[in-house]
Amino acid sequence: MYVRTIGRQLTYLGHEVSVICAKMENNRITYFKDGLIHVYPIMDSKPSILIYYISRVPIIKIFSGFLFYLHNGLKIHLFLLKLNRKIKIDFIEYSEGGDFWNTITKYFKYSSHLHGSFLTFKHQSGQKISSAEWIRRRVEHYFIRRSHTVISPSRAMVRYVEKEMNVKLKNSNVIPYPIENFSKNSMSLVLNKNDKVIIFFASRNDPVKGGELFIRALKEIPDDLKKSIYVEIYGFKPEQDIVGLDFIKLNQFIPRDDLVEQYKRADICVIPSLFDNSPNTVYEAMAHGKIVVASSVGGIPEIIGDKENGFLFNPTDKYDFLNKLTDAIKLVLSGDYEKVTNNAQNRIRNISNIKDNASKRLSLIHHLPLKILQ
Repeated sequence: MYVRTIGRQLTYLGHEVSVICAKMENNRITYFKDGLIHVYPIMDSKPSILIYYISRVPIIKIFSGFLFYLHNGLKIHLFLLKLNRKIKIDFIEYSEGGDFWNTITKYFKYSSHLHGSFLTFKHQSGQKISSAEWIRRRVEHYFIRRSHTVISPSRAMVRYVEKEMNVKLKNSNVIPYPIENFSKNSMSLVLNKNDKVIIFFASRNDPVKGGELFIRALKEIPDDLKKSIYVEIYGFKPEQDIVGLDFIKLNQFIPRDDLVEQYKRADICVIPSLFDNSPNTVYEAMAHGKIVVASSVGGIPEIIGDKENGFLFNPTDKYDFLNKLTDAIKLVLSGDYEKVTNNAQNRIRNISNIKDNASKRLSLIHHLPLKILQ
């Protein structure tokens, strides 16, 4: 969503925007337009047959991730050179692993966007890291270190990467994610005696997103409050038994526009991540004037800002989560929630204004040293 949001704003300002992404499922579509944005789905999401077999061989399999990274990077780099012949590329914003070959050729000036690498998420959420993953990450560090500028939506992610690299990133810039639209009126949070508090949680089915922690907390909610809530879950499939939790509804992924309409209906949005960078769900929930109950990890506290804007809990403490969720439910039931929801919207308006966001990014490019711009 970040790429689409900032891309649309840049095209609105008259800039040419192209996006390279992973291949589509059938691998046949290699180009389409999303509004004025040119989209090229050419990146491999899976290793080639050769790299796959290398990954099965003892000892040398530790280089499989590195080889996949080099192979995919070369494909991207050659495509960029081809694209540049059609229309000159002035600047590239890479996801943080980037294109290793550009660090060698120095053909394009670029930034590295610290969105949170696979290894960083595993490391920060206490998962085991393989040697192959560490080797690949060391090469990505080389790419980040040689970036003309580093962009991150949170200061926390900059600190994590600096710790991984054991170096200070002097060219880092923290720019929160942009929000394109803000709701003037909340669709819910106006309850009568027959209504229930709607709690919303949506995520990919990934343990790091904290879905199991959320279910455990819901089991502990006092019975009188269980009768007053309705929980909508999208994407996540719990492994633990939810028999008896009749107030929970599990849903498959649905188109984004439909999903947005669903959480506009919500009163409380829960983000129970065990680790995260700067999740778009927090921005959007606050922009829509929802009560946010989120874990105090990664860059999430930087989005919420102040305890008057939402509820933060310690994800290692189930009862802290339970207490904050219970407080949020009681706040909605009391009807005295407008201060928190207004604070949340004002906070996001201040840090995520799309015009300011685009201006900051363009300013970074324009203020690069002349020897880079030539």
